Amino acid sequence: MSMSIRAMQCFVAVVSTGSISRAAAALHVAQPALSLLIRNLEEDLGVVLLHRSARGVTPTAAGARMVAHAREILGRIDAARADVREDLSSPRGTVSLAMSMSMAKLVTVPLLRFSLKHWPGVYLKIIESSTGYIPGFVSSGHADLGLTFSDDASVDLRFQHLIDEELVVVSPPSEKRGKKPSSSALHALPIMDLRALVDLPLVLPGNQHSLRRLLDQYQQREGAEFRVIAEANAIPQLIELAQAGIAHTILSYAAVHQEAARGEVVLHRIAKPRLARPVFLCRSDVLPLSMAASAVADRVSRIIADSRPGGGSARTTVR
Repeated sequence: MSMSIRAMQCFVAVVSTGSISRAAAALHVAQPALSLLIRNLEEDLGVVLLHRSARGVTPTAAGARMVAHAREILGRIDAARADVREDLSSPRGTVSLAMSMSMAKLVTVPLLRFSLKHWPGVYLKIIESSTGYIPGFVSSGHADLGLTFSDDASVDLRFQHLIDEELVVVSPPSEKRGKKPSSSALHALPIMDLRALVDLPLVLPGNQHSLRRLLDQYQQREGAEFRVIAEANAIPQLIELAQAGIAHTILSYAAVHQEAARGEVVLHRIAKPRLARPVFLCRSDVLPLSMAASAVADRVSRIIADSRPGGGSARTTVR
């Protein structure tokens, strides 16, 4: 069998340089030995991996698939090597976290601040995306961790229920100039009942947005019908429309509490029933997490738990 780690490393080098001679120089091996290794690999697989010409080499269709597999395998080997060498108290490595804009507003600053202070060996990558794409990012390996609002996306993912995030009505600011903003703390917000809510002109996300689907379920369950005058998917747009006095909207408290604290919008809690959406931390159920990713997952859970009124420990329900 020629399918060894060394063979994969050499094959990737040949494809990357486009030349057996250049790859041999980079790897510090004799060119005939490298050529023989590649031919043995082709014989072992029973396919031609390279198109050879006077100008160099290019991968065949089979070669392109092989180099993709080889890079993934070599990357996992490097990650495994780094993982077992890590000191648990000093995690190292790159960790990618995918989340929606509303969760990014809540998590990014405290997470990065903590990481820079306590984990100098950790390099964070924050991926901001629509929540519908996030399970796919984690499942495909493009992200190590993800924050989602649903746990039914894929059988190869593991979901940890962190909190139920309360949704609030976002209204235009007070017309009285110079009026001091009222408290923006969630527990101190005024209450709005269903009757008052359905009379408001609302701008909400479109039907494909997870928040809109949740709101539609709420309408059906309560036998209510919202007065939706327009649609906008981006959270900044929804907040700007409320700030401008054009309409009201419904968002998570985490997405808009900073604007409320500055007096740019007015918030109301929704009562009878309270409206909330679950927040899940998802990870692969197939690939192991590195120590660095595990540390980040734990810190994200703590940040989100501490964002609840009164703080407290994160819930640990895993599905």
